[in-house]
This record gives sequence, structure tokens and C-alpha cells, in this order.
Amino acid sequence: MVRYEFGDNERMVLEKLNIPMAIYQFIDKRVVTLLVTDGLCNMMGVKRDEVIRILDNDMYRDTHPDDKARVADAALKFASGGDSFDCVYRTKSHLTGDYVIIHSHGSHFFTENGIMLSTTIYMLEGIGEDCENPLTEKLASNFKELMTKESLIRDNFYDTLTGLPNMSYFLTLADAGKEAIYKKGCTPGIVFFDLTGMKFFNEKYGLREGDNLLVAFSMILKKYFSNEDCGRMGQDHFAVFAEMEGIEEILHEIFEDIKSANDGKTLPVHVGIYSMEFEDVTASSACDRAKIVSDKEKGAYVSKFAYYDENTHAAATHFEYVINNFEKAMEEGWIQPYYQQLIRSVNGLVCDEEALARWIDPTRGLIPPNHFIYVLEDSKLIHKLDLYILDCVLRDLEEVAERNLPIVPVSINLSKYDFELCDIVEEINKRVKASTITPDMITIEITESVSSLDSDFVATQIRRFHEAGFKVWMDDFGSGYSSLNTLQKFDFDLIKFDMKFMREFDMSKKNHIILQELIQMATKLGLDTVVEGVETIEQVKFLREIGCSKMQGFLFAKPIPLAEWYAICNAKVGNRIEDYKENDYYEAISRANLVEPLVNEDYNWKADEFFGQLPTGVLELRGEDVYIVRYNRTFAEFMLKVDYLDEIDLGHELIKQKRPPEKDFLDVIKTCNKINKWAIVENLKIEGLIMNLFIRKISKNPVYGYEAFEVVIVAVSSGD
Repeated sequence: MVRYEFGDNERMVLEKLNIPMAIYQFIDKRVVTLLVTDGLCNMMGVKRDEVIRILDNDMYRDTHPDDKARVADAALKFASGGDSFDCVYRTKSHLTGDYVIIHSHGSHFFTENGIMLSTTIYMLEGIGEDCENPLTEKLASNFKELMTKESLIRDNFYDTLTGLPNMSYFLTLADAGKEAIYKKGCTPGIVFFDLTGMKFFNEKYGLREGDNLLVAFSMILKKYFSNEDCGRMGQDHFAVFAEMEGIEEILHEIFEDIKSANDGKTLPVHVGIYSMEFEDVTASSACDRAKIVSDKEKGAYVSKFAYYDENTHAAATHFEYVINNFEKAMEEGWIQPYYQQLIRSVNGLVCDEEALARWIDPTRGLIPPNHFIYVLEDSKLIHKLDLYILDCVLRDLEEVAERNLPIVPVSINLSKYDFELCDIVEEINKRVKASTITPDMITIEITESVSSLDSDFVATQIRRFHEAGFKVWMDDFGSGYSSLNTLQKFDFDLIKFDMKFMREFDMSKKNHIILQELIQMATKLGLDTVVEGVETIEQVKFLREIGCSKMQGFLFAKPIPLAEWYAICNAKVGNRIEDYKENDYYEAISRANLVEPLVNEDYNWKADEFFGQLPTGVLELRGEDVYIVRYNRTFAEFMLKVDYLDEIDLGHELIKQKRPPEKDFLDVIKTCNKINKWAIVENLKIEGLIMNLFIRKISKNPVYGYEAFEVVIVAVSSGD
């Protein structure tokens, strides 16, 4: 719409009026000031140009915060075609510095060529909170009446806290004002602001201080942009519609201002910029795209800005595709679990499997997990995926069992958001109870990122899982979130070490030492261990030697769908599967501490009182044959020295001794009948050596009757 221009004589006469009045025109969805009288300039105490600047850029800048949104809404409705304007509100006087009560009246008139203009007269009705002024009483009454009207709540245009346009009105203004920027030869765009860390700020300082910060930030924005070019998009999000030329310089100024805002109780701001130069889209789409950019580095606690570009666009397009097709992908079975086997270190058998979500899209092919998991987390849909995978796993386990094929426990991965979006324990328990699968066949994997949630809440959820019969594993330990304090807070059954330990296996011996100490710590805490990403025989040898319970990686098996597993099983190839009835037996062997044998539980004796590592191993008796199931380095060296095994045997599971042991040793070991009870054996003669040993029976295999013993060699001397 074209701006109306008064003739010179007409303008001069109107401007000299002593009545406090302004004439406005509604152009491109916003109120534009055409003329103000001397009376209004005198009332406001500033010059005419300044009055027009204030009315155009921040009309209700000085209005009382409690009245700002109400009067701005009423004025906008009037300017856009409402019948009349009659509003009482408080505003701060430039002359006295106090709040005064203004009663404003407005009406429309039409010019000769049919253009609608609006006049508003401003009457000074009272000073401050004068209780004797009947208008003050009317004002208080109006507040109560107006604020309870549904129409005000439903149709308001301004944010009640900051006085900025709310999201819907801001987007309307931005769409309408785009052409004006183009006509100036400039490029329009949307700048999205996100105050990062608002949740923790409110917890630290309180909600009132949080509101103060939001108001302070809105004032910073209005320092550089007009009120109607800014908008509060909800919570701690703001947006600005502006020319892109010079925007970076302005942002640097805003970053400096925010450092000292709200008396130093402040936060950094992440800024996303969308320029219409990339693509001319609606303000709503531009705002969405700017927000995507501002969200890219949520963890960075520093003010920064970034532009929406081709890479972001490709990611955003993919984001949208995932959201729009997620439900269909589950309904059509495009998403399915792939199973990766875990190998028990002591026997080389498959003892567990992990269910990993895979999206095989008919249009896009394989969509990797790292391309859709984060989308579902950001969109608060991840719990639907995790429960869907559980449903698939239960269905598959039932099918395998019906075919009389062996099954092992299957672990499913949970996101920390699952605990926020639903009662995940109840949802899982309900589904398992409705199936024929028992809870011990479903393992819960939780990444340590749950530590960002309330620790008491997380501990309670883990306890509930245990009470329902599920084991709970900590996933990705060492991935970046890890804190040893988490092991103290939460009652996990197993620690799963991130594959980065194996990726860096050959880079430094420090990595070996760190992993060895971590696994030893887990063993002392009574926790099983898994290391992911195992790809070489050297890694396997190392992990077996340091006591890692289970291993996972492409060396053993890649993730495969159930149909492919059936084909492998029918061909009688692939990894052998452990009989689940042997599970407790092999877990007991895995938990034996070969670094510091716990002999002091039965004797006043500690392994760490001696210099060096005592030779300690786990032997399995199978009739008259003896197998070495586990060993530490010094035990292996001793067995090599007495020629019970060869160097080439090391690293393998179930090493059969080259020859039967001495009868005296077999006689002694068979006397150790009490499980977990240490016995001391002195002056035992083997191969011309005299040895002192500690021996304890670990367990008995319930299927085959094999017996496992832990042996600690305390002293060795020549028999001469």
C-alpha cells in the first residue's frame, strides 16, 4: 500500500494543534506514523522527529510492563480495521520520570481517494497510582475484566512479558515487510536467537530472574532493531527480521551487550541466520531454517552465529524426510532390528546379541542410524522407535524359540529421552509380560548421558528394571560423557566400553594401561565388561589377558537381520551359541579377579602385599583333562616354562594342557569341594618344583559337569 502524504498547508495546520494527537496508516501489517501534533510532543516532552521515531519503532516502549501487551493488542486490532479504540494504560513520563495514566481514543476516517487513516487522541488522566482518582479504580477494574476475556487470550498479538510481537504476529510482519527491504536494494532475512542454558539458569537463580533476563535481552534487541521487527518466539527464543547487510557487526555488538545484561546474571546466545539470498521463502520457513542453524551446537557455552547453507539445507531436508516418513517406516517394516553377536571371552561362544535399528528405505536405501536417531531425539519421537525395536525383538525371539533354535539374551538401546517422554520401565515391562519371553532374555542398554538427568530419578528407574528381572548395562563408557562417579551412583550389571579404545589400540601403550585398569576396577566392583569394536587377533589376546568378560566387533560378526541369521544357522556355519543354562557358570569364571585374587576373604593374606603379579589362572577339569580357561601374564609365563602349553596357544579360549597334570595336583584339586572357599596347598611337588598354592572352586557346569578352579601360585622353589 502507498503511504499517504499530506499537503504542506494541511500538515502545518494539523501539526500546530495543541491536542495530543497522532494520525496513523496501516501499511504492510504494521502501524506507520504519518503526523503528530505539538500537543503530543509537549505531552511526551521530546521533539517531533523523536516522537515519530518512538511511535514507529517502539510505540509502547515506556508503557507499564503489565499494560504493554494489552494496549498494543488493542491498538493493532483498531489499526487493522477495528471500529474504535478506547484504552486506559500507564506510561512513564519523560518529564517527571513517573508513571502517568493515559486514556487514548481512536477512530478511522477516509481520504478523498479512499485511503483509511486513523486518528488517536491521548488524554492525561492521572499521575502514578493515585488511589483517589476514579480512573485509577477504573483501570484496576479494566485489568481484571480484560484479562479474563477469552478473546484477548486467543487473539493477542504481543508477548505479555517483553512487549515484543508474539510469534504469529511477528511472522505476519516479516512477510509483509519483505518487499520494502528489497526495494531498498537490500537482502531481507531472519535472525533467530536462543539463550543457551536457560533451564539451569532458572534452577540457579529462580524463574523471576529468568524473566528479568528475557526482558533485558528484548531491550538489547530493541536497541538495534525496531520493536515490530523483533519477536518473542516462545520460551527463551527470539527472532529479528532485518537487512542482511551489516548484520554481523550488529550481532557482535549484541554479544558484547549480553555479557553485562541483567547485572551480570546472563547467558550466551546462539544465533542462526537465514538470508533470503539462499532462497526466497515465507517468514515461517525462514525462521524454521534459522532455528536449525542455532541448534547445531547446543553444547557450546559461548555466543556465536552461523548461516543456513547448502550443507544445512541437505541436513534439514533429510530431517524433514525422517519426520514425515517415520511412522510409515515402522508400519511398512522399513525399520528393523539387525542383530550383532557378543562373544564370551572364556569360551568363544555367542552369549548375547545387541539389537541395532536399521532403516532400509525403498527410496533412499540404507539410512544409517546416525542419520535418523538424532532426528527422532530432537523431535521427541525416540521412545517410539525404541519400543518398536523391542516389539520386533520379542517377536523374533518367539519365532526363533518356536523353531527350537537356541536363543541368548538380546540387549536393546534406550535414549535418555525415553525416561522423559514416557514411563519407559512400565512400557517395556508391559510388553515383555504380554509375550512368551522372560525378562532375563532382554537386556537394557543405557548410555551414560542419562547422568544429565536427576540422579535419584535414574537410580530409581534402574532399580525398577532390576526388580522386574532385567539386567541393565552402561553403554559407550569412555565415549566422552563418562564419569567414574556414575558407577558409584548407578547400579549397573555390566560396563560396555566404547569402540574408541580399540580404534586407538595401536596408537599408544597408555591406552592399554587405561583399559586394563578400568576393566580391573569393574571386576572389583562385581561388574561384567564388554569391549566394542574388536577387529584383530592381537586385540582379542589382550582383552582375554586383562579379564574382559565379553567382546563385540566385526572380527566375530557384523549386524545382520534375522533372515540372514537363519541362512547361516541352516548352513551350520558361523559362531557357536552358548547354552543359556551354562550362563551362570561362565559368568562366575569371567568375574574371577586374576590381578588381585581375593584370597584375603578366607585368609589374612592379600595379593598386593607381594611384589609383582602373582601367577593366577582358571583351570577347567573335564574328567582327567585340564583346560586353561583364563590366565594372567605371569601364570602364562609359568605354564610356558614348565612346558604345559606353547606360545602359539596364548590368546585362544580353552587351552588344553600339552600333557596331563601330576596326579598329586589332581588329587589336591579334587579335594576343593566347597564353591568359593579358598584352600591352601603347601609343598606340592610338580615337575621337580615345590609350590605353595591357593585354590578355590569357582563353579560347576550344570550341563556337562565340568568344574572350574582358580589357582594362585604363591611360591615356587627347586625340589633339590
